[in-house]
Amino acid sequence: MASFSADLRAMVDLAKEDLRYVATQAIQDVLEGAQTTQRGITQGAESFEVGKIPVGLTSDLVNSLSIDGSTGPQAYVTAVAGMELGDVLTFEWTAPYAMAIEYGWTTSKGTLVPGRFFVGANAAKFPQFVEARAAEVRK
Repeated sequence: MASFSADLRAMVDLAKEDLRYVATQAIQDVLEGAQTTQRGITQGAESFEVGKIPVGLTSDLVNSLSIDGSTGPQAYVTAVAGMELGDVLTFEWTAPYAMAIEYGWTTSKGTLVPGRFFVGANAAKFPQFVEARAAEVRK
């Protein structure tokens, strides 16, 4: 009986570790996608791809990622790696114009500048990322 209990506990621990892997990797996939750069319009980009973050001369936007007090383009790596099941991570891009780049804006001349949706487009892929990471665990 003790052996059965030990085996069952080991299976539960393995399942938790698998869940942690799936969760942390899928969250990292979202953030990696959101931090994928594309040359900004001020840098000569003729078009843009939804889901990528534009980078100008200073890279202020991509460098403004802040997660639980850590700031910088790779701030998410350490935060996600140390995450446990049940933890809540809060992340934001703190550049003053981050929301305008995400959702778009209207210029003073009335021209609509479309949003890049670098956060929303990648967050919408979270279920796909979870499925892909779960498939890795099932192998």
